Amino acid sequence: MSQPRSLRLITKADGAVPSRFDGGWWPRSPDLVTELPILVRALTPQLGLVRRIGYNPDVWGLLARHMTVDGYTARLEGFTGLDPYSLRITGVTGTMLCLLIVPPDAPEHMGQSALTAACTQNGLSRQILSACGVISYS
Repeated sequence: MSQPRSLRLITKADGAVPSRFDGGWWPRSPDLVTELPILVRALTPQLGLVRRIGYNPDVWGLLARHMTVDGYTARLEGFTGLDPYSLRITGVTGTMLCLLIVPPDAPEHMGQSALTAACTQNGLSRQILSACGVISYS
């Protein structure tokens, strides 16, 4: 039996300098329905139960309106105006995280660099990902 691969997620420490993103997530596949439950479980200690997840359907496709993780239902909200390389995740307490999404096919060293940059850079997602070599941006 193989071990599950580690979750590629980084969030800012409490008291970190405010910027556009609260962290970064690098899913292992482009299948958001498969990837989100893993992310939700990892963020539950920080956010409490997740109430809403905002995503861009132009990138991820149109998903069902709700997703159940461990018996609790979260609302999935597709917004075409949302930054295509981000997710907005809201907990039941109203706490929200905006995560930079690193494309699943990013090379290892570039993906790791983009995760770190999500917590230290204050640019747009395309600028951060381009600076790390993950995407081209002009």
